[in-house]
Amino acid sequence: MGHSPLADVWRALSASVFEEMEGWRQEHPQATFKEIEEELDARLSGLRAHMLVDLAQHSEKRDWSGQEQGQRPRCPHCGMPLQARGKHERILSTQGGKDVKLSRSYGTCPQCGSGFFPPR
Repeated sequence: MGHSPLADVWRALSASVFEEMEGWRQEHPQATFKEIEEELDARLSGLRAHMLVDLAQHSEKRDWSGQEQGQRPRCPHCGMPLQARGKHERILSTQGGKDVKLSRSYGTCPQCGSGFFPPR
């Protein structure tokens, strides 16, 4: 498997989370199992959100604007291939409760006029 710059960033972030948790645990020696779990989940959800953004932004499918008409996403209402309308920022919420910002291709339907971010 090849070397990935993203993997280096994720390793560093993971190490930071574990170091922070060790420090937190020393500051909270009487914490219950539930409190430790909640603290760890909060910190890991930040790491998870960062990884999700990195993976989504490096996807080849996020920019479909140059694709042939038959390869473009289709309108969920009428089935027509979408027309690209540039990139727009979109804020999504992760399952871990973190908001993330992505730059995605936005499209409109030439037939019914619907506009949206295709789920690619």
